[in-house]
Amino acid sequence: LRRADAIEVVIGQGAKPGGGGMLLGQKVNPRVAQMRTLPAGVDQRSASRHPDWTGPDDLTIKIHELREITDWEKPIYVKVGATRTFHDVKLAVHAGADVIVVDGMQGGTAATQTCFIEHIGIPTLAALRQAVDALEDMNMKGTVQLIISGGIRTGADVAKALAMGADAVSIGQGVLMALGCNSESWIDSGGQHISAAQDYLKIGTESGYCHHCHTGQCPVGITTQDELLEQRLRPEIGAKRLTNYLKTLNMELTTIARACGKNNVHHLEREDLVALTIEAAAMANIPLAGTEWIPGKGMK
Repeated sequence: LRRADAIEVVIGQGAKPGGGGMLLGQKVNPRVAQMRTLPAGVDQRSASRHPDWTGPDDLTIKIHELREITDWEKPIYVKVGATRTFHDVKLAVHAGADVIVVDGMQGGTAATQTCFIEHIGIPTLAALRQAVDALEDMNMKGTVQLIISGGIRTGADVAKALAMGADAVSIGQGVLMALGCNSESWIDSGGQHISAAQDYLKIGTESGYCHHCHTGQCPVGITTQDELLEQRLRPEIGAKRLTNYLKTLNMELTTIARACGKNNVHHLEREDLVALTIEAAAMANIPLAGTEWIPGKGMK
């Protein structure tokens, strides 16, 4: 912990708040088993709770313990899945978090039930507004940082999140795709593209539609612990792709900020936004395009 840049206490994940995942036995190789103190080759349920605490008072104690053992040097993040966001953010602030991470339902996961992925959690847009409202209600906006995640993939997504009040974003699936996730082929040591079509068929899917991370049989070698499949992910190539992705995302973000007349992306604000649908206007609490009307707020 003392070697870390920060400590994140994960209470929930946007695609499966209130529920854990399943780590299949084929992914629990000896190295993973040692890291997680688990028996190798046996299915493991990732618990949906921390037995160290049963409520916000216990979380306060745990955060204090983490600060003591790191000499009060490391920032503490608390990550929650988007459900009762307004109240959860307030509880996390009261518990002493330096940073709140709110993960919306568009966040990816490969280890939970379809009913969770499709029906549990609330959209990232709605969660972001509620989180900002909570911080502003406590007069803690800017004091406690807010990071939003769950479906953030483009520079435009980042611009909208910052304009809504987030301090930063967290990106998951976009990074996986940049590394080559879901690609038609993988690249061998000689730089040749090798088709992964047959490997996709073996796990019952195809490139572009693969959501089989939980199997540990990733055809392009990203979400796997198999020693042979791991070799299909070439770090130097993945790093180049990821660099290109982040550079492009940053260029999109700064271009949008300039278009709004801003010389700093953190100067983006709600007044730069309008909603194109009634639903988006209601969730974001910003006017419907071409009007001054915010659904639920009455008409001016």
